[in-house]
Amino acid sequence: MATAEEIKARAREIMAQDLPEDYNPDLKDDEQLITEGGVDSLGFVHVLTKLEGEFGAHVPDEEWWDAKSLDALAEVILRNIQE
Repeated sequence: MATAEEIKARAREIMAQDLPEDYNPDLKDDEQLITEGGVDSLGFVHVLTKLEGEFGAHVPDEEWWDAKSLDALAEVILRNIQE
């Protein structure tokens, strides 16, 4: 089973690789992805859907915007991993 740290590390890799102009490498785990992280809403959707696929999760639409930071994103993915 994945850990929160693995999910956050993979999210950082995705942002650095796929959103290099927007990604803030100094982003802290509890900071807002869209404001402090420099990730726009489309970039956020990209990161979340990639994580869902890689970790076997299905995050319900109503929970998507709960994932405002890397910490919250990891929590949402872990909570919604399909077994």
